[in-house]
Amino acid sequence: MPDPLEQLRSPVEPVAPPESFARSLRRRLLAALDVEAGEVPIELPGRSPTMTVTSSVRITAISPYLTVHDGAAAIDFYSRAFGAIEEFRVVADDGKIGHAELRLGDARIQLSDEYPEIDVRSPRTLGGAAVGLSLTVGDCDAMWTRALAAGAEGLRPPEDQPHGNRMAVLRDPFGHRWFLLQPIETFDLATYAERSSGSEFAVVAGPGAATGGVDEEAAARGGRATLDAMWAALDYLDAPAAVRFAVGVLGFEERIVVPDPNDPSVIVHSELHWPEGGVVQIGTHREGHLYSRAVGAGCIYVITRDPEAVLARCQAAGADIADPMREVDYGVPGDRGFTVRDAEGNLWCFGTYGADRR
Repeated sequence: MPDPLEQLRSPVEPVAPPESFARSLRRRLLAALDVEAGEVPIELPGRSPTMTVTSSVRITAISPYLTVHDGAAAIDFYSRAFGAIEEFRVVADDGKIGHAELRLGDARIQLSDEYPEIDVRSPRTLGGAAVGLSLTVGDCDAMWTRALAAGAEGLRPPEDQPHGNRMAVLRDPFGHRWFLLQPIETFDLATYAERSSGSEFAVVAGPGAATGGVDEEAAARGGRATLDAMWAALDYLDAPAAVRFAVGVLGFEERIVVPDPNDPSVIVHSELHWPEGGVVQIGTHREGHLYSRAVGAGCIYVITRDPEAVLARCQAAGADIADPMREVDYGVPGDRGFTVRDAEGNLWCFGTYGADRR
């Protein structure tokens, strides 16, 4: 039997940790130090020169920040034109808005009044806007009509475009241009280039062009092309209520909901997309139907980089938190998640589950 002390005298060979573990440990270290992500100089004994820990350069979101000449009026307009919901505003002593955040479906915008003293100026002062905003909508024509009624100026009426969207362009009363985009087709970049052939513009693929993930055969047939290749399905006694919970609380996007023409309370098919990838189908339980399954026996795992936001919505709605937020005992170190039970007993597990590796 080897002498344990002799084994301890063996030279130790350093092993670099997996990159996923390093990223997770870095994130937890920055959180423990209560510092902002960025470059944090850390003195390490025996290391020269000073090492630098830099947060991941992965970008997770981008939100337009608009400057307007009348912040309060702008919030009112975006609410009436696009159905924006104001989350909060920061108001100065003189009544000007220093900052406000609005939610437009799953999108967000921020805005403020003008502050010329710090070079924050609106399109009215500058004589026009250099940046436009693309807003993906379910019905381009309906949104166009609604925005015009709220006071927007129509620049280009709704029209089908070769890039696969029905598009309209308008200018809001504060000088910002909005592109209303309704997806109507899915196809690859080569098809887009072919459709644009003969026009004054050419479609040229860049280094970041997708090389996979699009079902070209399905697209050629006019069918659906999607990366959401595996769909979960759940049966409910009250499917409309389940759809409302999944969309309004959990954060799924309602793409298709098909009620029974003879009974709107019966959902025969639905497609609810998770913004970060994935689809769940919610339907009414029909006893004896080939595809019907037991009610309340489902368990769905949903990957999200921000489970805290989902948990906050669930708590605000008074949902049943079956398992609180905690670090999971498997996967990437630092992974965290929680579980919520819906009204009919199904479990929804939201967590990072290695999301940093994607």
